[in-house]
Amino acid sequence: MNETEYSQKDWQSHYESNDLGWDLGQVAPPFVKLWQDKKLPLGKVLVPGCGRGHEVMFLAEKGCEVTAVDFSQGAVTYLKNTLKEKSLDCRVLHEDFFCLDDSHDGIYDLVLEQTFFCAIAPRQRKDYIQKVSRVLKPEGMLVGLFYHTNKEGGPPYNTTYEDIEINFSKYFQIKQLEKTLLSAEQRKNKEWLGVLKKINSADS
Repeated sequence: MNETEYSQKDWQSHYESNDLGWDLGQVAPPFVKLWQDKKLPLGKVLVPGCGRGHEVMFLAEKGCEVTAVDFSQGAVTYLKNTLKEKSLDCRVLHEDFFCLDDSHDGIYDLVLEQTFFCAIAPRQRKDYIQKVSRVLKPEGMLVGLFYHTNKEGGPPYNTTYEDIEINFSKYFQIKQLEKTLLSAEQRKNKEWLGVLKKINSADS
């Protein structure tokens, strides 16, 4: 696979030029449906690579205690300003998800994945999975939309059903994994909806 890795500077340039092709401008519809069906846990939520934070604001409005992380200053500044305008209380961190310190370990009920897994280089995927497992509470949930581009290179990098099944199975029980019919128009038939439950070491 041809990997063209993006640096912090590269992502920041997208925000400076308002070149945000991945930003739907709204909460991803499959997440709204999961919330309506009471399939997203209340409690502490971590959103890595949060971007402009549509899901962050949605969950905060529903009463979740949300921590949002992005290493682009443009994303963080936008989200902080919008949260202030809406009088919403969230923790927004200008940090690299992979470098979060151990104060985050084992404290989150839910990690919400939206266009972050597809943005990181494939060589980082194992580190991502281990980090998500580490920050979740026992039996915590990873709920995500994984992008099936069916193309070489990236970002966004392609994710197949087998990629998810093989890479996540050591740390997570896959409760649901299917192409969602609820994607926004520009992502129709391109998103795997995954609901995964952390496997505790005693259970593995």
